[in-house]
Amino acid sequence: MEHVQSMPVHRPRTIAAGTTVLGAISLLTAALFFETIPENPPGDGFAAGLTGLFVMLCVIVGLLALVEAGLLYLVARFREPADRPRRLLTLGAVAGGLSIILLVVPMLVSLAFDLFLPVGSVAGIGLLLVPIGVVFSGLGAVVQLVDEFRTDNRA
Repeated sequence: MEHVQSMPVHRPRTIAAGTTVLGAISLLTAALFFETIPENPPGDGFAAGLTGLFVMLCVIVGLLALVEAGLLYLVARFREPADRPRRLLTLGAVAGGLSIILLVVPMLVSLAFDLFLPVGSVAGIGLLLVPIGVVFSGLGAVVQLVDEFRTDNRA
């Protein structure tokens, strides 16, 4: 009997849903950390400033992940994407979700369990994944539009 190797099955809706949940976690984490910033921070306010930067990072990363997930879901739901744009959009949403896992979740865990987690290199990888996700999602959207434009012109 011949063994047939199956191709990996991409589930864009499932990936979009997971990335949406992670984006929401990022936004909720931003709200949680925003509440910890004192109105009149002691000393020079350096710690409060760092917390503020983390809050802004959580908001930006969360919103980008939601956009990447929404774009993947909308294209998969309302269009018949070719393999290339679907893969690009999927990679963008996965990169956006992974960036939240690497940037936000360790900080949330450290706050919840009052731990210090050394996350320097993990956070660096997470920061690198943010623009990668945006680029892949953008390329996927552009390729999808170009494919649709070519199909419409041939008809």
